[in-house]
Amino acid sequence: MMEASKSKRKRLSVSSGRKNSMKINDDNESNSNLVVSLPNDMIHNIFTFLPIKHAISSSLVAKQFLNSWLYARNLCFDVNFEMNLSLNGREDRISIIENIISNYLGKKIHSFHLYVPEPMKYSPFFSKWIQLVASKGLEELELHLAIPTNGYTYFLHSDYIDVETLRSLKLICCNLLISPQSKGFPFLKSLSLIKVQIVPALIKWLFISCMVLESLALEGCSSFGEYTIKGSDKFRTLLIRDCEGIILVTIDNSSITTFHYDGEINKIKFVNPIKLKDVILDFGATKGLQHINGRDELMRAFRNVETLSINNVLLEGLSSRFINFEYKDMEYYLPNLKELQLVRRGPSFINPWDIVFFIKNCSQIERLFIDLGDYAMEAGSYWNSIAKEKFENCETEFPELKVSKVAVVKIDGRSPWQLLLMLVSKAAAVIKMDGRKAAVLLGNDSSR
Repeated sequence: MMEASKSKRKRLSVSSGRKNSMKINDDNESNSNLVVSLPNDMIHNIFTFLPIKHAISSSLVAKQFLNSWLYARNLCFDVNFEMNLSLNGREDRISIIENIISNYLGKKIHSFHLYVPEPMKYSPFFSKWIQLVASKGLEELELHLAIPTNGYTYFLHSDYIDVETLRSLKLICCNLLISPQSKGFPFLKSLSLIKVQIVPALIKWLFISCMVLESLALEGCSSFGEYTIKGSDKFRTLLIRDCEGIILVTIDNSSITTFHYDGEINKIKFVNPIKLKDVILDFGATKGLQHINGRDELMRAFRNVETLSINNVLLEGLSSRFINFEYKDMEYYLPNLKELQLVRRGPSFINPWDIVFFIKNCSQIERLFIDLGDYAMEAGSYWNSIAKEKFENCETEFPELKVSKVAVVKIDGRSPWQLLLMLVSKAAAVIKMDGRKAAVLLGNDSSR
């Protein structure tokens, strides 16, 4: 119905014809005259909020606008800016940026995004540009250097951006070199380091010098050693993805509410109570059955989590263990969990009981999304002798469940279907079949 109404509106606007087009042109002309009649100071102020690309193109509208682009607060020379240039424009890119920065007339530069396709060619201008924009009250800086093919390592000297106004810093393939005389970044709130070299001393310095840091993202970084995350009570978000060489990350910060981790198992450790609300744990695929070191401490850290995304490796690590001549399920409880996303990566040792056992410890769950992937369920001796009976005798209900989507592939055995039937219990269901795939959408709306 919504699509139909949209289409209808479009046809009406097209069929209105020349009669209404005259009125539209009159309105545009009056609006244009209104803008042109504005004081120059007001026009310049409006232009300061436009990205530099739009500010330059808009400056051709009227003579009063010709120099307004020199006041733009958002200087964005990123990858998109590079792609929109003609071949000749790309060759002249350095002179274009040099002309804009050197002739800048404004008092304030809010953001500066720079993509550097050939660092060696840009090196004579690099420090000059950074220092100039930093002197204009810069708040947001993003530097993206192309991956060097000559084996060189490029650094951004901390003295260049040692300004109190900086709030957000993002470095891609550009290492941060800390000066001994650096005052740090006392008002920096967000820091992203992507494909750079990090060492424990750098992380420690950042948390000491960035006293109001709220968010730290480390992606694709090369590192070696043990890291401790201990910031102020303002620190909220920690993202670690695909960082090689990390031995252990100890999280000793009770104020963190968002934690996203993509990497090897048994590389993270939580100490002290924590206020996590949003967690992603994407452990790398493993060849054998994995056990989690300190799994009791890990699940205690997740006690307050409301949104959780995990893969099968975590369930393997939480699976029953053989203790005192019997298999014992782990005891944990996630009373605040509202949404669970489970993705299966590669062959796995998990079985339907592992999934149901985890979900039944989340009494308040409302939204459930499971993708079991293109792999059959494990059906070894443990499943046949112990887990299968537990699964078939389980009468767990999910009273708060509102939406659930389960994708299953390879349905040769009965266990995936039994899992689906259990999740369908006392919920309306729509089942769609597509070859070997089955998708189930569940909800408590009996009218469906």
